[in-house]
Amino acid sequence: MKKILLACSLILASVAGNAQSLKGTSLNDRIGHGQDSIDVLGSLSLYQDAFKRQSYVEAVEPWEFVFEKAPLSMVRIYMDGTWMFEKLISDTTDPEKKQEYFDKLMKVYDQRLKYMDQLNSFSSAKAQSSKGGITCRKAYDSYFYNPKPDVITSYNLFKEGIEDTGNDTEGFVLYGFMQLSDARYKANNDKYREDYINDYLLVTDICGRLLEQANEYETTTEVNEEGDTVVVLSPEAEKIIQAYQPPFDQAEALFVSSGAADCDALDKIYRPKIEANKTDNNYLTGVLKVLRSFECDKTDLYEKAADYSYEIVKTPQAALGKASKALKAGNTAEALKYFNESLSLETDNSKKAKIYQAIAVLMYQRGNYGEALKWIDKLPGNGSLLLLKASIVARSGSHKSIEATGPYCLAIDICNKAKSVDPSCAGRANRAIANYTANLYPKSEAFMAGIKAGTRVSTPYGSTTLRFR
Repeated sequence: MKKILLACSLILASVAGNAQSLKGTSLNDRIGHGQDSIDVLGSLSLYQDAFKRQSYVEAVEPWEFVFEKAPLSMVRIYMDGTWMFEKLISDTTDPEKKQEYFDKLMKVYDQRLKYMDQLNSFSSAKAQSSKGGITCRKAYDSYFYNPKPDVITSYNLFKEGIEDTGNDTEGFVLYGFMQLSDARYKANNDKYREDYINDYLLVTDICGRLLEQANEYETTTEVNEEGDTVVVLSPEAEKIIQAYQPPFDQAEALFVSSGAADCDALDKIYRPKIEANKTDNNYLTGVLKVLRSFECDKTDLYEKAADYSYEIVKTPQAALGKASKALKAGNTAEALKYFNESLSLETDNSKKAKIYQAIAVLMYQRGNYGEALKWIDKLPGNGSLLLLKASIVARSGSHKSIEATGPYCLAIDICNKAKSVDPSCAGRANRAIANYTANLYPKSEAFMAGIKAGTRVSTPYGSTTLRFR
């Protein structure tokens, strides 16, 4: 018997040491031969049967035997193990048992990381994992399932995992990280404020980028029973939005309620550091990004950082800072000069869109609607700019006649287009549609005037079909 056990151990050690040898192997190949393999198969059957019945306490012992004796038998043991111990931790009230289950849960992640390459070599694409992905999930569980949470360890695990996975980080992981960072900040505002701000920017940046990707999928429209045009998202876009819109909104809600990034707080963080780093353009550019993200780009601190940065190298952020300073001084022409310079330096289309939007808003605020429309039309796929266009168009509507309400109808068309090209602005678009609809003639009055819905009408900004409320 000792010889058989030794032979099985050697086989398992050999398999574990060579990832390539596992490709195309079967379960029997990966658990070796002899009595150990028989015991493994027996335990595998026992644990799977108990697991299916959700009898997790009963499943633990046979599961552990497979986990320890045949770590490369199948990926499923790791997936089932995490689920099982999460449930056991949640369901038990015994502190000692909670700790015992938590320790086993962490061991699942550690062993999966240890054998990741070997496990991936024979797994389907769907079942394969990455170091960052495993680390992110370990970080989440290490914080939310630990009877005695270790904030430092969990925080570092989150940072390590998210840095590795980037835009592939799961939505629930991002929000979990934001919750941990929020708790960390509330425990010591002064010490962790800057980390908290950077963590918020990291989470919303990843979610935002993925939500922008959702806009790249084609959408369709259909008319509902009320005659309104409804945007229908593709399954791919719907999946992204369901996964990343909630954590984006939740992270924003946490951050806004924290009060961590009011302009005064940011001033206290960055003012002394700007002076110390006035020749470090990487640092200055980062500060400009933070200040602009929290609408503190009208402050003298922003202008100071922009001036230092601009003197070192003309970057898009620095040019925007100069534009902001010019606007504050009431010099529109100079502001436009720097806006255009920023556009010429910027290579990121999403950031260019924000500059187009800033210029369009500036022109709108100055009452130069024709110029504003020129900038808006440069980005026909930008939902926010289309909503601004709808606002401009609606200004030409009136109630002098039913036909004079045409601009409100056209504004509604533009809002629907905004939703179709940019689902993330659907909420704002619907609110705008409600406002414009309130300006339409009632159906009864249109009927008495002999005018039907769908009648074509011209406006200063193009033709549309009449709508009624």
